[in-house]
Amino acid sequence: MNPIITPEMAITFGLVLSRVIGIFLSFPLLNTGLIPINIRILLLVSLSFFLMGIFKIDVGLNPENFSLIFYLLLILRELLIGFLLGLLVNLFIAAFSYAAELISYFMGFTIVNLFDPTFGQISVLDRFFILLFYLLFFITGAYQIVIGSLFMTFKIIPIGTLSFNGEVFPYLFEKLPILFYLALKIAFPFVLILLIINIALALINRLIPQINVFIVGLPMQIFVGLASLAIGTSLIIYFSISVIERLSEEYINLIRIMGK
Repeated sequence: MNPIITPEMAITFGLVLSRVIGIFLSFPLLNTGLIPINIRILLLVSLSFFLMGIFKIDVGLNPENFSLIFYLLLILRELLIGFLLGLLVNLFIAAFSYAAELISYFMGFTIVNLFDPTFGQISVLDRFFILLFYLLFFITGAYQIVIGSLFMTFKIIPIGTLSFNGEVFPYLFEKLPILFYLALKIAFPFVLILLIINIALALINRLIPQINVFIVGLPMQIFVGLASLAIGTSLIIYFSISVIERLSEEYINLIRIMGK
C-alpha cells in the first residue's frame, strides 16, 4: 500500500509551510487575536497542502542525499520570503495607524487610549482606521491580488534553492518614506482644520486672556475633529482606496524583484 505522505512530500511540505508561516507571522490581520490560534494552524496546514496540490510542487530532494543544515537554510529562506511579503502589507497598514495618530494628536485624543487584545494599547481613532483598512482591503478585492500573488510566488520564486535577490532590501528601504507620505495624505484635510482651530484658540488666548482657552479649547477640538471626520468620511475612503491600490502595485513589484 502506498503511503499518503512520502518523505519527499514531507520535505516539500515543510518548505511550502515555512513560506506561508512567514506571511502569517508578519501579516497583522492573520497574526492577531481576531483569529483563534487553532483556526490559524488549520489555515496554515490546509493552505500549504492546497498549494502543493495545485502547483504540483516537488523539490526533488532525496532525504538520503541532503544534510539537515542545508534543509534548515532552505526553511530560513522561505521564512524570509514570506516575512518580507507580509512586511510590505504591514507598512501600508502602519500608514493608516500613523494617520490616526496625527489626527488624534491635534484633537487631543492621544490620552484616550484603550487596551485591545487584538491590537494592544492603541487610541480610539487608531483602531477605527485599522478596521477601515481591513474593510476596504476586502471590499475592493485587494485581498484577491495579495492571495493570488502569494500563490504565484511558488512559480516565480521556486523553492528548493538558496538563491535570493539582494535587491529586495534596498527596495523595501526606499519604500519606508511611503509610510509618512500616505499617512499625511490621508490625515492632511483633518489636520489642517484642527491646526486652524489651534491657531484661532492661540490668538484668542493672546487677545482675550480672560478666557480659559484650555477649558474651552479641548472640547472644541474634539467636537470639530469628530464633526470633520463625520463629514469627510467619503474623503477618507477615497484616499484609502488609492492607498490600497498602491499596495497592490508595490506587492506585485516586490514579488517581481524577488523572482529575478
